[in-house]
Amino acid sequence: MKPSTEAQLHRSVADLFGRILRPPTIWTTIPSGGGGKIRGAQLKAMGLKPGWPDLIVLHPGKYWTIVLGIELKAGSSQSPEQKAVERQFLECNASYDVCKSLDDVIYALQVAGVPSFGK
Repeated sequence: MKPSTEAQLHRSVADLFGRILRPPTIWTTIPSGGGGKIRGAQLKAMGLKPGWPDLIVLHPGKYWTIVLGIELKAGSSQSPEQKAVERQFLECNASYDVCKSLDDVIYALQVAGVPSFGK
């Protein structure tokens, strides 16, 4: 069953990562949405750049660190800022995927070369 909102998808991905990603792989979410104008101004003043993906995954590769940005979408499309950040990730030889389901997220991990254990 596909989560119906982006927030539900985000929680489902966090649960999935807790079950299938093991050290030395690390990951985090970047909670940049919500909180109103004051919170937005605070985040901007602290250096948060618009358009960054919802999740960042890092895994040591043989020659360089695998960096994967995951933008979660449940029906909407990327903003111009998100498309610009996607281009910047790719220019830095990092991976970036827009995912609309847990299956998309698992596929993004596989393509990037991030090992996962179980489902």
